[in-house]
Amino acid sequence: MKKLLTAILILFCSLQAYAFEDYFIMSDKPVKNVYSKDENIVSVMPFFTIDNSKNTMILKSKSEGLTEIVIETEDETINIKVEVNEKDTTFSESNGISVFSVDFLDGVVKPELREEK
Repeated sequence: MKKLLTAILILFCSLQAYAFEDYFIMSDKPVKNVYSKDENIVSVMPFFTIDNSKNTMILKSKSEGLTEIVIETEDETINIKVEVNEKDTTFSESNGISVFSVDFLDGVVKPELREEK
């Protein structure tokens, strides 16, 4: 019975571990629209902050491949090439756009834990 239950759990539970990272993409200007040319490789969606500045997006890598994301602001359209592979995700350079990993922020120091006295 335990073997049957284990087999059923393995079949019905998603046990995938994604090696791909998520990214914050920030623009200097408010973003009107953002989309990925291939949603099977990456998905990108706007992320609204407390101040409602509408300049932040979240990119989720789904599978390996090469695609392009399109960011539309009020006065220009920005195309960024995105290459996803097993080890990392690379972005083409673009003026006014910054990319930060959600999982590993550079320069972030973990706080020290103090013992309660």
